[in-house]
Amino acid sequence: MFGFMGWGLAGLMALCALMAAWHARRSRRWLHWHPEPILLVDRAGRIRYANAQAAALAERPAGRLRGSRLANWLDGGGLEGSPAWMALFASGRTLAGGSLGRHVWRAGGGQVRTLLLLAQAMPGDDVVLLVLRPLEEPLPDQPSQYLAQKLLQTAESDAGIGSWVLHMGSGKLEWSQAVHDIFGTRPDSFGATEDAYFACVHPDDRERVRRELDQSMRGARPFDVEYRIVRPGGEVRHLLERNHIHRLPSGRIDHLWGTVIDMTEHKRLKNQLQLSQLAVRHCSEGIGIADADMAWLSVNPALGEMCGGAAPVFLQPDRDACLTAAELSALLDGRAVWQGELRLARGGGALPVLVSATKARDEDGGPVSVWVLTNISRMKETEHRLRALALFDGLTGLANRTLFNERLQQAERAGGGLAVAFLDLNGFKRINDELGHDAGDQVLCEIGQRLQADCAPGELAARWGGDEFAVLLPGADDGPRLDGRLERLREAVKVERFLAGTTLRVSASVGAACGSAAGEELLARADQAMYHAKLRGGERVWLDDGQGARAVERHP
Repeated sequence: MFGFMGWGLAGLMALCALMAAWHARRSRRWLHWHPEPILLVDRAGRIRYANAQAAALAERPAGRLRGSRLANWLDGGGLEGSPAWMALFASGRTLAGGSLGRHVWRAGGGQVRTLLLLAQAMPGDDVVLLVLRPLEEPLPDQPSQYLAQKLLQTAESDAGIGSWVLHMGSGKLEWSQAVHDIFGTRPDSFGATEDAYFACVHPDDRERVRRELDQSMRGARPFDVEYRIVRPGGEVRHLLERNHIHRLPSGRIDHLWGTVIDMTEHKRLKNQLQLSQLAVRHCSEGIGIADADMAWLSVNPALGEMCGGAAPVFLQPDRDACLTAAELSALLDGRAVWQGELRLARGGGALPVLVSATKARDEDGGPVSVWVLTNISRMKETEHRLRALALFDGLTGLANRTLFNERLQQAERAGGGLAVAFLDLNGFKRINDELGHDAGDQVLCEIGQRLQADCAPGELAARWGGDEFAVLLPGADDGPRLDGRLERLREAVKVERFLAGTTLRVSASVGAACGSAAGEELLARADQAMYHAKLRGGERVWLDDGQGARAVERHP
């Protein structure tokens, strides 16, 4: 019916039409007596059918061929796994076909022949029809592309992979359309030769690619080469090329064939990923990723250092109890981002951190959370120093007027008895004038230490300014007990210094006020009582109990 001594793609397509019902007895008989060797081979490379001519070529009965692997009869192994073979089975219902190139066939008796393999996909039966043609026969319809552009173009386009063949004898280079797309060339205007190919390779990579190809061609295994090309418009692209070597029985390389893929986008994404990983690795902030159960999936070195090498554990804001996974997860309930201050357990202590937690999804769509922690211990120390400057006297270390007023308001809100006392120093100016300001500062510090030591829990001593001090006495009521407490304050501030046989003495005039009046009123009455004490000779105690100021009698 068909003369296949001179057939090519057209003949294969016609044969495929007949093979749509190859199970029919007449079709089998036709295949059996066809003048050319024919095999039906499945996806795994196992021979499912061999006609009489194929059996004769193998020098074995057809039954011996059936069930054997095609790789057993070809030098260099089978075709399964090659791009062309995979494309035959990736073509769906398309009747893809073409040349699979020249291969060395080794018959059962040891005879060796070089054959051209023509392939035709049989999608309905999940097999490929192979015609084994001796090369000495004419090839009037041989495809212009060695790996059958018609076979591969759909699969190559989908996968972004191009295929090529380099004939070593002629130097002719055959590219699939996908390769031209990658290189930015046109088949009708690009003279595909080895020299033309190397002209496309980036100048900085050209010698390396030549060297790697020369070294790898000394072996027999497939090898990969990565390099850059410069497209006609000047665009630089990154490629990955896989090379296969086909040798003749004599050992001489007949041709190279392989695939090439554009890796530019992959390189860009890889570089972005590497930069992101580099940024996370060297970031001074601690960064961790936790799963939905708050199990830590990853922590960067900074977070590991914050935790002292242990897994991150957060503490309650007001006590050294660990926050549970449920409590941490609750921070993100109903929101995509949470920010706030927490404490991080570290070596038996706690590290203050500013936390930013964000909901995210991993590559599988599972819920995760990203935690960014900033060590704010130095900021907290600065805050404490600033607070100390704002609330404490820089010389004596006592509370200043601001802190005294805050604590006075707190005591006022708490209710109960309340008294305040002002102490104005007597004789302090002489210390400054005769011994110097350094000596005066030492006296102030000594008085401050004595007042602080004399204060009971809840009481507060403050430097009001200059040589004036104030003491807050919560819970104090008018009566002998308060009188005695004020007398102790007066005694506590007595200081003596000696100069050239002369004793310099420092004492205090004390004015106090008590009762249920507002804090500001108590301060005003205490200040007035202090002036009463000062005017009446100093080193005295006067108390305003709300009924008027009176002198507090000294007790032996």
